[in-house]
Amino acid sequence: MSVLKADHISIQFGGLRAVNDFSIELNQRDLFAIIGPNGAGKTTVFNMLTGLYQPTEGTIYVNGKPMNGCAPHEFADAGLARTFQNIRLFGNATVLDNVKMAHTYKTKYNFFNMLTRTGNYHSEEKRITEESMHLLEVFELQDKKDFFARNLPYGEQRKLEIVRALATEPQVILLDEPAAGMNPNEIDNVISLIRRIRDDLGKAVLIIEHHMKMVMEIAEYIKVLDFGETISEGKPEYVQQDPKVIESYLGRRANDFRSK
Repeated sequence: MSVLKADHISIQFGGLRAVNDFSIELNQRDLFAIIGPNGAGKTTVFNMLTGLYQPTEGTIYVNGKPMNGCAPHEFADAGLARTFQNIRLFGNATVLDNVKMAHTYKTKYNFFNMLTRTGNYHSEEKRITEESMHLLEVFELQDKKDFFARNLPYGEQRKLEIVRALATEPQVILLDEPAAGMNPNEIDNVISLIRRIRDDLGKAVLIIEHHMKMVMEIAEYIKVLDFGETISEGKPEYVQQDPKVIESYLGRRANDFRSK
């Protein structure tokens, strides 16, 4: 059974059909990418897949369960997590506290336990701290645990946002332009991070990305959108040669895309 499936979903805003007849199916450990020019509908697809927007047609399934009409927190409960184009960290909180706040989404103590500091509260807090530190160690942020998030370099802020999403224990993580604004060394680090999420943690990964070398290096399957329509899809080797993709999107990126 697939962990995430979109079955012919579309969305319309007034007279504008922003995404039309989009389908995708991810199994555990799949690493797929969605590419296309700005305004093609990529983030709109992400917003539908995570409950921020409701499709006007079609059905979204998580682990075989229809999710139409569900709120974003229900998608999170079902096993989806995402990041956004713009980093959304708690800048005035520490690196550790940013991750702990994501872990508390699934805490086992109630408000009374928290007020009275019961044994259940303390044991849960210990568990959350240990699990948060483990994630920071896995992704080499443990030495920055006491830094305020706003003081991290840009690349490490991106990494922290991904680590925080992983703290919700998703089966599928959706990354919206994880390499945006990064230098080549930072992009290499993100590539390594995404591979570890798939290979070591066993997550399915769906990314939106404009950095074509990165897409070619890590994606197993690519969907190409233009004006809300899927104009091509398949393995990277096929997509990079598709004349429709080169004409509508790659253009001057074509040589860069082919170099990988």
